[in-house]
Amino acid sequence: MGTTIVLVHGGTVTARMWDGVRLHLDTPAIAPDLPGRRYRPADLGTTTRQDWINAVAADVTAAALDRVVLVGHSSGGYVIPGVAALLPEVVAHLVFIAATVPSEGMRPVDFLNPKLTQIALENETAMRESAQGRTLGGLAHGEPPIETELTIVENEGRLGLEAPGPLFERFTWVGVPRTTPRAFIRCTADRVVTPTLVDQMIRNMGGAELVDIDAGHDVAGTAPEALARLLDGIATR
Repeated sequence: MGTTIVLVHGGTVTARMWDGVRLHLDTPAIAPDLPGRRYRPADLGTTTRQDWINAVAADVTAAALDRVVLVGHSSGGYVIPGVAALLPEVVAHLVFIAATVPSEGMRPVDFLNPKLTQIALENETAMRESAQGRTLGGLAHGEPPIETELTIVENEGRLGLEAPGPLFERFTWVGVPRTTPRAFIRCTADRVVTPTLVDQMIRNMGGAELVDIDAGHDVAGTAPEALARLLDGIATR
């Protein structure tokens, strides 16, 4: 079947964040919604990282893909290693874009921008309470309604609510093949994952190829064509 790019979105957004990038990709691509978003409704108050991992792996398996480049943006960076652990013979490359990448046994919250880490830790209880019983909509204009008994929030426009569980969970690299190539796309104008944080993320994953792109954290929205070229280049090696 050849190579397929699997685009895993980050926090507070849905798979729609990849729409502009997919328009410019030459490589076939899929973009799963993580549980708690759009047509994959789930209680954001109880959603776990393993739920996210299982959902992406299920979409890869359902599509009968035999070689994939896994791409994770922002908090997608602590999803894609788990998918590689589940599907080691299918995942050919891991690509982290402006991503949070914890080291073994640590929590994603420990590797945010220090100000964001402080805010998250001080408001953990409130974050968990605000997410309970809720799921994100994020529908485009004209899309059919979501069928769920959960409370649908932020159905249009900029999203903000996040699943707090994965942010505070301990992370593991167990099962991720050491031989799987890794690349980190550093956004040179990123104020969320700064250059200093990028260095730490690369150390956390045991090394990676570093690629720069002139963009901020929302690179998929502001530089979709340039990002697509980088991803095509990795996929066609």
